[in-house]
Amino acid sequence: MKLNLPRVVEDFLKNNKNSYYTAREIAEWIWSNKNEECLAKIERTSLTSEQDLIKQIIAEIGRHNPTWEKHNIHMTSDRPHKYYYDDQLIQILNNEKEEVKKHNELKEYELYPKLAEFCNSLGIKTLRIDEKKSNKDKGKNYNKWLHADVVGFKDLTRNYTEETKECLIEHSVSRSYLYAFEVKDGSIKSYNLRENFFQTVSNSSWANYSYLVAENYDEDVKEELQLLCASFNIGFIKLNKEDPKDSEIVIQATKTDLDWDMINRISEVNSDFKKYLKNITLSYIGHSKKYAATPEWDLN
Repeated sequence: MKLNLPRVVEDFLKNNKNSYYTAREIAEWIWSNKNEECLAKIERTSLTSEQDLIKQIIAEIGRHNPTWEKHNIHMTSDRPHKYYYDDQLIQILNNEKEEVKKHNELKEYELYPKLAEFCNSLGIKTLRIDEKKSNKDKGKNYNKWLHADVVGFKDLTRNYTEETKECLIEHSVSRSYLYAFEVKDGSIKSYNLRENFFQTVSNSSWANYSYLVAENYDEDVKEELQLLCASFNIGFIKLNKEDPKDSEIVIQATKTDLDWDMINRISEVNSDFKKYLKNITLSYIGHSKKYAATPEWDLN
């Protein structure tokens, strides 16, 4: 009997709503509860043991990440990722998307330089990432919800001596933070909270610090926004478009490890993101003679 992994995972998570499981926990459950199918899989493949099979299932779960939403399965941004079932989320997002189209107090691109001004006041250099510059070889929507609107870099060594910087480089010690920002015009309201938030999770959680940025949020979404931010390590910035330097980090993002696989994924398809990575190299070790160019940020 063949093991239908998507169906088995969906049924398991569906029967355990409101619970979160790592890929290993799911794989171990499958071994314990679908033993006949698992043994048949071992016989058909070069696998030789229970542990080999569990590792194989874990890998297959990871390979299905881009398509799990078709089965109402979602995953958290923390590592290791945890998977959960929510059959209402997709419909909610679709409904909210239609509402968002009706709401456009200020075009998003007009907010990017205002965010850059605020970030610059905090010592964060920023760069706009234009999703239109990504190649579309794999289809129109393949790179949907991949790019943050604005990315940032904070060099903690900018006041260090050259000798200290050289020492850090020699010992491969990083003293910098990478940021990602998803910018939304207007306020965060009940009809657009989840779409905006989960777009931020998808686009920005590769960075050390990830932020949803908007002009404000309605009081009736405050509690849910705080819960979502705590669950997914996301922060919220209230952007003052009249006086950007007076903007406020309302919810501080939790520092997370960089997701280098996702960083590489984005750099493979987007020229602006490649420039961002080059800028980091130039900013961090630009004092070295072999890196003579000057990084180009939105604001300096």
